[in-house]
Amino acid sequence: MTTTTAPTSPPPTGLPPTSLRLLRAAGFISNFDRFCIAPMLVVIGARLGVPLPTMVLAASGYYLCYGLMQPVWGLASDRVGRVAVMRFSLAGAALAAFVSAAATGATMLIVARAVAGAFFAASIAASLTYVGDTVPAEVRQRPLSELMTAFALGTAVATVVAGALAHYVSWRLVFALPGVFAAYLAVALRRLAEPEREPTPSLLAPVRVVLRSRWQWYVMAVALLEGAVLLGFLTYLAPALESRGCRPRWRVRCPRCTGWGPWRRLSWSSGWSAGGAPP
Repeated sequence: MTTTTAPTSPPPTGLPPTSLRLLRAAGFISNFDRFCIAPMLVVIGARLGVPLPTMVLAASGYYLCYGLMQPVWGLASDRVGRVAVMRFSLAGAALAAFVSAAATGATMLIVARAVAGAFFAASIAASLTYVGDTVPAEVRQRPLSELMTAFALGTAVATVVAGALAHYVSWRLVFALPGVFAAYLAVALRRLAEPEREPTPSLLAPVRVVLRSRWQWYVMAVALLEGAVLLGFLTYLAPALESRGCRPRWRVRCPRCTGWGPWRRLSWSSGWSAGGAPP
């Protein structure tokens, strides 16, 4: 008597588990690098011998370049492909992270962090767009929830690990770690298949569509306000606590809640989308 093995059915989302893990890792390391500097500003300033207002420029330059490069990477991915943009940006981000770790002065660090922000800006947007291009709309919620969970976890881990490593080991290690993982992902993402893209009549055609939509202006205004409140407030919270004499273990507890809370909420939503009950 012979038995036949049923062929393995593709995952319900249409996205291989390996591909989803790589996308989650890219978003995680991007958010880790983005939020790791805030708890370290005072430590880095003391080690480099520069005042806190000067070191704040490293965070400000990072966030500014991160935001400005979002539409640039979006237009580039429409032209050359999502995977190609992610791999190129992660390779550049790895190089900028290593330069940040080896910085010998404030100027070198500020410039390196700005370049890192410009390159890491592509990871999250491109990974979300990749899911949108490859996963059917009716089953898209679960992979998107998993991505958002990884993004929030990257924020939470950065605010905890960065402050502890900078205080007890070295702030240079905190910048080097995202560089190592970004370099790995720049190579590993070659496993992802490039999704099909609809041809656009011109490079700036998507920009004109966005600028003509009133809802897009509303969304951008809300995002601008949210970014100003969250990034502006959280960037200075940990340094302000430490400058007031707060112990290092306490100054990392307040900012980490901004990542821990969304991570728990998104973990619950992932369970709900799978038919489970919230914990």
